[in-house]
Amino acid sequence: MEPKAVEPPTYLALDSSVGRVIQVHQRLRFVVLDYTLSRMPGPGTKLLLYRTNGIVGSLKMSPWTAPYTAAADFVEGTPEIGDEARPE
Repeated sequence: MEPKAVEPPTYLALDSSVGRVIQVHQRLRFVVLDYTLSRMPGPGTKLLLYRTNGIVGSLKMSPWTAPYTAAADFVEGTPEIGDEARPE
């Protein structure tokens, strides 16, 4: 019996723009996103919010940005720290 060939793992490419929620402001309905390791999308960009590989809401980028962080307004859902935001 011949040994089974081991196939290399499959990697899925992500969009180069992935922000991580680092602050949630429920009362004012906005989050702060960290883009330290990613390209930051422009103001007005619609984002989908992911938690454990499922979509849990959506955001809209605001004009406020700093070198590696940006604010985004809640459109739908309830963001939590650690969620990922990716363009639609």
